[in-house]
Amino acid sequence: MLRLIAALLMLIGGPVFAADPDFALAPGLAFKGPQTARGALIWLHGTYGKDEPGPPRPPDFVEREAATGLDVWCLNRGRRDDPLDRGAARLVRAIKGLRGDGYRRVIVAGHSRGAWIALTVLAHPGLADAVVAFSPAAHGTREDRKMEALADWASLWASAVNNGTRAVVVQLAGDPWDPDPERRLDIARDRMGENLMAIFQPEVPTGHGGVYEPAFDEQFGAMIAAFLP
Repeated sequence: MLRLIAALLMLIGGPVFAADPDFALAPGLAFKGPQTARGALIWLHGTYGKDEPGPPRPPDFVEREAATGLDVWCLNRGRRDDPLDRGAARLVRAIKGLRGDGYRRVIVAGHSRGAWIALTVLAHPGLADAVVAFSPAAHGTREDRKMEALADWASLWASAVNNGTRAVVVQLAGDPWDPDPERRLDIARDRMGENLMAIFQPEVPTGHGGVYEPAFDEQFGAMIAAFLP
Protein backbone atom coordinates (compact mmCIF):
# COMPACT_ATOMS: atom_id res chain seq x y z
CA MET A 1 0.00 0.00 0.00
CA LEU A 2 2.79 2.46 0.90
CA ARG A 3 4.49 1.80 -2.44
CA LEU A 4 1.22 2.61 -4.23
CA ILE A 5 0.83 5.82 -2.23
CA ALA A 6 4.43 6.75 -3.06
CA ALA A 7 3.79 6.20 -6.76
CA LEU A 8 0.69 8.38 -6.68
CA LEU A 9 2.51 11.13 -4.80
CA MET A 10 5.30 11.06 -7.35
CA LEU A 11 2.78 11.67 -10.10
CA ILE A 12 1.43 14.77 -8.36
CA GLY A 13 4.83 16.09 -7.35
CA GLY A 14 4.59 15.03 -3.73
CA PRO A 15 7.45 14.36 -1.29
CA VAL A 16 8.82 11.08 -2.57
CA PHE A 17 12.50 10.21 -2.58
CA ALA A 18 13.29 7.45 -5.05
CA ALA A 19 16.84 7.23 -3.74
CA ASP A 20 15.60 6.25 -0.28
CA PRO A 21 12.56 3.96 -0.57
CA ASP A 22 12.58 3.31 3.19
CA PHE A 23 11.57 6.90 3.86
CA ALA A 24 7.82 6.49 3.88
CA LEU A 25 4.57 7.80 5.25
CA ALA A 26 3.62 6.43 8.66
CA PRO A 27 0.87 3.86 8.15
CA GLY A 28 -2.56 4.54 9.56
CA LEU A 29 -2.13 8.30 9.99
CA ALA A 30 -3.75 11.07 7.96
CA PHE A 31 -1.71 12.70 5.20
CA LYS A 32 -2.47 16.32 4.28
CA GLY A 33 0.46 17.25 2.06
CA PRO A 34 3.00 20.07 2.38
CA GLN A 35 0.64 22.86 1.33
CA THR A 36 -2.05 21.92 3.84
CA ALA A 37 -0.31 20.27 6.79
CA ARG A 38 0.93 22.29 9.73
CA GLY A 39 4.31 20.69 9.12
CA ALA A 40 6.01 17.31 9.06
CA LEU A 41 7.36 15.00 11.74
CA ILE A 42 10.07 12.48 10.89
CA TRP A 43 10.08 9.43 13.18
CA LEU A 44 13.22 7.30 13.69
CA HIS A 45 12.68 3.96 15.42
CA GLY A 46 15.18 2.17 17.63
CA THR A 47 16.93 -1.09 16.84
CA TYR A 48 14.49 -3.99 16.71
CA GLY A 49 15.01 -7.72 17.20
CA LYS A 50 15.24 -10.50 14.64
CA ASP A 51 11.95 -11.94 15.90
CA GLU A 52 10.10 -8.73 15.01
CA PRO A 53 8.65 -8.42 11.49
CA GLY A 54 9.75 -4.81 11.14
CA PRO A 55 10.21 -1.51 12.94
CA PRO A 56 7.87 -0.92 15.87
CA ARG A 57 4.93 1.44 15.47
CA PRO A 58 5.65 4.98 16.73
CA PRO A 59 4.59 5.71 20.32
CA ASP A 60 1.41 7.56 21.30
CA PHE A 61 3.22 10.90 21.32
CA VAL A 62 3.69 10.72 17.55
CA GLU A 63 -0.02 10.12 17.05
CA ARG A 64 -0.68 13.12 19.30
CA GLU A 65 1.44 15.29 17.01
CA ALA A 66 -0.24 13.89 13.91
CA ALA A 67 -3.58 14.96 15.36
CA THR A 68 -2.35 18.58 15.43
CA GLY A 69 -1.99 18.57 11.65
CA LEU A 70 1.53 17.22 11.11
CA ASP A 71 2.25 14.68 8.38
CA VAL A 72 4.29 11.83 9.85
CA TRP A 73 7.12 10.23 7.87
CA CYS A 74 9.20 7.26 9.04
CA LEU A 75 12.90 6.93 8.27
CA ASN A 76 13.17 3.14 8.47
CA ARG A 77 16.52 1.39 8.83
CA GLY A 78 17.67 -2.22 8.73
CA ARG A 79 18.06 -4.18 11.94
CA ARG A 80 21.63 -5.25 11.15
CA ASP A 81 22.98 -2.54 8.83
CA ASP A 82 22.42 0.68 10.76
CA PRO A 83 25.55 2.86 11.05
CA LEU A 84 25.05 6.20 12.75
CA ASP A 85 26.79 8.26 10.08
CA ARG A 86 24.68 6.84 7.29
CA GLY A 87 21.51 7.37 9.28
CA ALA A 88 22.50 10.98 9.95
CA ALA A 89 23.20 11.62 6.26
CA ARG A 90 19.88 10.06 5.24
CA LEU A 91 18.07 12.21 7.79
CA VAL A 92 19.62 15.41 6.43
CA ARG A 93 18.57 14.46 2.88
CA ALA A 94 15.05 13.64 4.05
CA ILE A 95 14.60 16.98 5.82
CA LYS A 96 15.94 18.91 2.84
CA GLY A 97 13.53 17.01 0.64
CA LEU A 98 10.57 17.88 2.83
CA ARG A 99 11.64 21.53 2.95
CA GLY A 100 11.99 21.56 -0.81
CA ASP A 101 8.48 20.19 -1.17
CA GLY A 102 7.13 23.08 0.87
CA TYR A 103 6.81 21.94 4.47
CA ARG A 104 7.13 25.05 6.62
CA ARG A 105 7.95 23.20 9.84
CA VAL A 106 9.92 19.98 10.40
CA ILE A 107 10.19 18.16 13.72
CA VAL A 108 12.43 15.12 14.17
CA ALA A 109 11.71 12.54 16.86
CA GLY A 110 13.19 9.16 17.66
CA HIS A 111 13.74 6.43 20.20
CA SER A 112 17.00 4.79 21.30
CA ARG A 113 19.37 4.60 18.30
CA GLY A 114 16.85 6.60 16.31
CA ALA A 115 16.93 9.30 18.99
CA TRP A 116 20.73 9.46 18.80
CA ILE A 117 20.54 9.91 15.03
CA ALA A 118 17.83 12.55 15.47
CA LEU A 119 20.11 14.61 17.71
CA THR A 120 22.74 14.85 14.97
CA VAL A 121 20.41 17.33 13.24
CA LEU A 122 21.39 19.91 15.87
CA ALA A 123 24.75 20.21 14.10
CA HIS A 124 22.93 21.72 11.10
CA PRO A 125 21.58 25.15 12.10
CA GLY A 126 18.03 25.81 10.98
CA LEU A 127 17.55 22.42 9.30
CA ALA A 128 14.89 21.24 11.76
CA ASP A 129 12.66 23.28 14.05
CA ALA A 130 12.82 20.80 16.93
CA VAL A 131 14.25 17.44 17.96
CA VAL A 132 12.65 15.04 20.43
CA ALA A 133 14.96 12.28 21.70
CA PHE A 134 13.42 9.45 23.72
CA SER A 135 16.04 7.41 25.62
CA PRO A 136 18.87 8.10 23.15
CA ALA A 137 21.43 5.29 22.98
CA ALA A 138 23.89 3.79 20.53
CA HIS A 139 26.47 1.74 22.44
CA GLY A 140 24.69 -1.18 24.06
CA THR A 141 24.92 -2.10 27.74
CA ARG A 142 28.40 -3.61 28.14
CA GLU A 143 30.42 -2.16 31.00
CA ASP A 144 33.52 -1.78 28.83
CA ARG A 145 31.69 0.56 26.43
CA LYS A 146 30.37 3.03 29.00
CA MET A 147 33.32 5.39 28.75
CA GLU A 148 33.07 5.38 24.96
CA ALA A 149 29.33 6.00 25.15
CA LEU A 150 29.79 9.04 27.38
CA ALA A 151 32.63 10.43 25.25
CA ASP A 152 30.53 10.08 22.10
CA TRP A 153 27.60 11.75 23.87
CA ALA A 154 29.82 14.72 24.72
CA SER A 155 31.01 14.88 21.10
CA LEU A 156 27.43 14.75 19.84
CA TRP A 157 26.49 17.81 21.89
CA ALA A 158 29.74 19.62 21.14
CA SER A 159 28.65 19.55 17.49
CA ALA A 160 25.21 20.96 18.31
CA VAL A 161 24.51 24.59 17.41
CA ASN A 162 22.25 26.42 19.86
CA ASN A 163 20.52 28.75 17.43
CA GLY A 164 16.90 28.47 18.59
CA THR A 165 16.10 24.91 17.58
CA ARG A 166 14.19 23.29 20.44
CA ALA A 167 15.46 19.99 21.84
CA VAL A 168 13.67 17.56 24.15
CA VAL A 169 15.68 14.80 25.84
CA VAL A 170 13.90 12.07 27.78
CA GLN A 171 15.91 9.90 30.17
CA LEU A 172 13.95 7.35 32.17
CA ALA A 173 14.99 5.58 35.36
CA GLY A 174 16.16 2.00 35.14
CA ASP A 175 17.53 2.36 31.61
CA PRO A 176 20.61 0.11 31.21
CA TRP A 177 21.54 1.90 27.96
CA ASP A 178 22.06 5.18 29.85
CA PRO A 179 25.59 4.90 31.34
CA ASP A 180 25.65 8.15 33.38
CA PRO A 181 22.25 9.88 33.43
CA GLU A 182 23.25 12.93 35.49
CA ARG A 183 26.37 13.62 33.46
CA ARG A 184 24.52 13.21 30.17
CA LEU A 185 21.86 15.68 31.32
CA ASP A 186 24.49 18.23 32.38
CA ILE A 187 26.20 18.02 28.97
CA ALA A 188 22.96 18.62 27.09
CA ARG A 189 21.89 21.49 29.36
CA ASP A 190 25.28 23.21 29.11
CA ARG A 191 24.96 23.26 25.33
CA MET A 192 21.29 24.11 24.80
CA GLY A 193 20.29 26.20 27.81
CA GLU A 194 16.66 27.34 27.69
CA ASN A 195 16.15 25.64 24.33
CA LEU A 196 16.32 22.25 26.08
CA MET A 197 13.44 20.49 27.79
CA ALA A 198 14.63 17.59 29.93
CA ILE A 199 12.32 14.92 31.26
CA PHE A 200 14.61 13.24 33.72
CA GLN A 201 13.82 9.99 35.50
CA PRO A 202 10.18 10.45 36.51
CA GLU A 203 8.71 7.83 38.83
CA VAL A 204 6.82 6.25 35.94
CA PRO A 205 7.25 5.00 33.35
CA THR A 206 10.70 3.46 33.61
CA GLY A 207 13.07 1.46 31.45
CA HIS A 208 14.49 1.90 28.00
CA GLY A 209 11.14 1.41 26.27
CA GLY A 210 9.05 3.46 28.69
CA VAL A 211 8.00 5.97 26.03
CA TYR A 212 5.83 3.24 24.50
CA GLU A 213 3.73 2.94 27.64
CA PRO A 214 0.44 4.90 27.54
CA ALA A 215 1.39 6.51 30.87
CA PHE A 216 4.20 8.42 29.21
CA ASP A 217 2.06 10.35 26.77
CA GLU A 218 -0.66 10.81 29.40
CA GLN A 219 1.83 12.55 31.70
CA PHE A 220 4.22 14.30 29.34
CA GLY A 221 2.76 14.41 25.84
CA ALA A 222 0.95 17.74 26.17
CA MET A 223 3.94 19.29 27.94
CA ILE A 224 6.33 18.31 25.15
CA ALA A 225 3.90 19.42 22.46
CA ALA A 226 3.56 22.84 24.09
CA PHE A 227 7.36 23.25 24.10
CA LEU A 228 7.69 22.52 20.39
CA PRO A 229 7.40 25.33 17.84
